[in-house]
Amino acid sequence: MAQQKLYQVEGVVLGRRNYGEADRVIILLTAGGRLALLAKGIRKPHSRKAGHLELFSRSKVLISRVTNFWDIISQAEVLTTRPGIQADFQRGTYARYVGELALRFFEQEANETLYTLVDSTLTLLENAEKPERVVCWYEQHLLALAGFRPEWRHCVGFREGQPCQEELHPRPGDQRPYGSAPEQGGALCPDCLAAGQPSGLVSRLSPSALSWLQAFQEREYSQLAEFDFPSKTATELRRVMKRYISYHLEWQPRTLRALNMHCFSILRSSPGE
Repeated sequence: MAQQKLYQVEGVVLGRRNYGEADRVIILLTAGGRLALLAKGIRKPHSRKAGHLELFSRSKVLISRVTNFWDIISQAEVLTTRPGIQADFQRGTYARYVGELALRFFEQEANETLYTLVDSTLTLLENAEKPERVVCWYEQHLLALAGFRPEWRHCVGFREGQPCQEELHPRPGDQRPYGSAPEQGGALCPDCLAAGQPSGLVSRLSPSALSWLQAFQEREYSQLAEFDFPSKTATELRRVMKRYISYHLEWQPRTLRALNMHCFSILRSSPGE
């Protein structure tokens, strides 16, 4: 049976790049997959499509199927705009990071769960008081979907040739640090951290940071939004997750540098925390 020439999808715009003199290639994440589509004439001053295909917007598009070329967007209708992300450098940088992780970990395949996670995360980023907390929560849920779920609840270390598997209950009064071991896939108890000769990938984890990682992984964001999230902990988690994600991607996301610089500026501007 011949494929229909026209089809309609709903998706989130996660990427755009210019093509030719007036066109643009749109990367659209949908519940059924990731699409690269051509929006002809969108860069012309009076294009009717431009406002409906802004970065991070959720839109409904009518598409013309083309053989051996990008399918072409015939019509577009924006369903959700996110001006708060567009107008704010910090939130915009976090949104780019959200999109980059989704596109890197899911290069072709996608499903409704991923689509819902990305769309809801972008909505949270626009409105949340602390967008860095939204990103930390998103990282844990995306890694689980991608098959790289970190083990933060039990120690992944080895002692005397045997898996440790000690259950981890970080408390504010703990005197010894925990560890994050990307190669082993999770957290180290204080004894395993101290017993080994950690490689450069292993990061020390404060009790606060490990406790938050456990919470981000196990709870919905709405259950965490009212708790205080210190800037110092946010900066520590940015460093730890940079190593974890870069190890499993075998690539450092381009937006991580901007995120690290921003988190550093947060910490410097909050010396009392």
